Amino acid sequence: MPGKISEQVLDEIRSRVDIVELIGSRVTLKKAGGSYKACCPFHHEKTPSFNVNQEKQFYHCFGCGESGDVFTFLMKQDGLTFMDAVRQLAEKVGVTLDAGEDDVRFKARNRLYALMGELAAFYRRCLLQTAEAAEARAYLAQRKLSDEVAESFGIGYAPRFPADAIVKWAAKRGFSQQEMVDAGVLVPSTRPDRSADFYDRFRGRLMFPICDHRGRVVAFSGRILQSGKSVSKYVNSPETEVFVKHRILYALHKASAKITHHPRREAIICEGQIDVIRCHASGFETAVASQGSAFSKDHVALLKKYADSVVLVFDGDAAGRKASLRTGKLFLEAEMPVRVARLPKEDDPDSLLREKGPEAFRAILDAAVSITAYQIETLRQNESSPDSIDAVSRISRAVMEMLAGCPGAVLRSHLLQEAADLLHLPFSALEADMARVLEEQRIRTARADAFKKTDSPVKPKGEAEPDPDADGPGSATEGVWEPADAADGEPLIDEAGVSRAPTPQEEAPRRPDPPSRNEYLLCELLMECERDQEVIALVRDYLPLDLLEHPFVRGFVAALTSAPPGDECALPAFFATVDSAWHPLVGQLIANEQKMLCANETTPADAAKDFIRAIWVTNAKKQRGALSAESTPENDAQRFHLSCLIKAFETEPWEKLVLRLKR
Repeated sequence: MPGKISEQVLDEIRSRVDIVELIGSRVTLKKAGGSYKACCPFHHEKTPSFNVNQEKQFYHCFGCGESGDVFTFLMKQDGLTFMDAVRQLAEKVGVTLDAGEDDVRFKARNRLYALMGELAAFYRRCLLQTAEAAEARAYLAQRKLSDEVAESFGIGYAPRFPADAIVKWAAKRGFSQQEMVDAGVLVPSTRPDRSADFYDRFRGRLMFPICDHRGRVVAFSGRILQSGKSVSKYVNSPETEVFVKHRILYALHKASAKITHHPRREAIICEGQIDVIRCHASGFETAVASQGSAFSKDHVALLKKYADSVVLVFDGDAAGRKASLRTGKLFLEAEMPVRVARLPKEDDPDSLLREKGPEAFRAILDAAVSITAYQIETLRQNESSPDSIDAVSRISRAVMEMLAGCPGAVLRSHLLQEAADLLHLPFSALEADMARVLEEQRIRTARADAFKKTDSPVKPKGEAEPDPDADGPGSATEGVWEPADAADGEPLIDEAGVSRAPTPQEEAPRRPDPPSRNEYLLCELLMECERDQEVIALVRDYLPLDLLEHPFVRGFVAALTSAPPGDECALPAFFATVDSAWHPLVGQLIANEQKMLCANETTPADAAKDFIRAIWVTNAKKQRGALSAESTPENDAQRFHLSCLIKAFETEPWEKLVLRLKR
């Protein structure tokens, strides 16, 4: 994609776009002399003061002062960046952004967009026209999702029969099997005797297209229809060249314009696709959801382009409450006001809207409370005596820890005042404690910065930033410390006055090689989750110690995974025995405690699974790279086995990997 668009290309787009047609598709324009008038779409008014000049391709509002051309209108109306507005209008009027025509990656991405769009249309036809899809149509009817709603969201069906249906479709449409693999639709067989075979990741599933903010299909989510199967209910596309989970919000392409025109520019955040679809079908068209992962800082940054505030509408159970607090904290860190709607424990947005209707849902949205009020309410429910001094102390401390992440003093002070009222405490007392928490945070940050200058994980001297497309963050080139120079100070001179190399005894001591980044981060995770038996069991059962290359990491993991549950002395005992060369690493791990999961929006168990996958992949790639280039039956079989193993760990769902690892 071109990084800069020439003025000639912009003029060509402007000349082909009729500004009256573009704006008239959004607001009602009336001819008035040589121009057109309407009530301004950018502010509320009763008397039209918004003028559109067709000859000059320009608009201006005499009420609020907004003015601009076709690009500006889309940027203001839909919350787009300038480049997104240019791309959208260029596609609409058939102007080629020719700086990208010679870009191979650009062409490949466009072909992938075309593949996904055509595939979505194919799935849609299968749902509507095939007898096999009767079960899928019955499911939609049972969930009270009308044909109009299914059409609006492009819901389709991936056929089960014939087994090679999707392969034949691809061949007919001119897409290669490799392109289908790259799109995440076909998965190569991992059986050595079936190396030329592929299986359809989604066959037999109800298909939900996932679109980017411009409305292009970039991925799919498939729901199983048969009950009692030992497979995941939902299967999502893997990340591809056009699909990165933390950059996609489900239905944002539909909701963005509605959010920007909401009186408070407030978005509704749901947990699942069906919840979002139900919200839109019921008139709540500002609803979005994350796609296949927990809400992340990138999701927040993306949504902030359109929204000034959010209301979280998660399930009413314990998991939903936990997710609400975790997600609310992210929005506070972006200085966005966040409210939380309190659903009954047995309900989610879909069930509540189906059974109780839009009015009941609207009442719940109107009654949504601030994230601080919701946090206090949740914490009080966990206390046997919520009004006791120790309970109030714990609750107030937790509230201040969350508010400490909010950079906006006004928003933080407002929520702190609300907390003081709810906890029946003087605001001055909480304000003093808040100042202390902020100071502690400042000290921790300063300490972390000091570690970065000494013993913190940094790139080796002279090395560029890590390449995200390399073999992964576990690359052996990524280290924890920058090695010291071999011989600092004055050069050594021999008896003849000639400089000489130092003897082994004279050489300056060097720090030992650091662990790879994935192994180091695994240690960070285990430090934080040493009492989490689910995490410990995952590492113990699915990560053999011989896969860990670094001796410190191997000993660290062995000490923790072999300790009895609840043993709090395992790590201190291990640290007391390690070589002094690793003391800086021990200090670094201790200093970074409680950092790992704050920086990565995921559950501890999911983080452990990701590290297990990454370490297996790194190990398999190194084994494959060590094989002789000579083509022999033994070498070729081993190389093929390792390639299949790598592909499996990169693409297969965890449940399937578990079966593979237990064999």
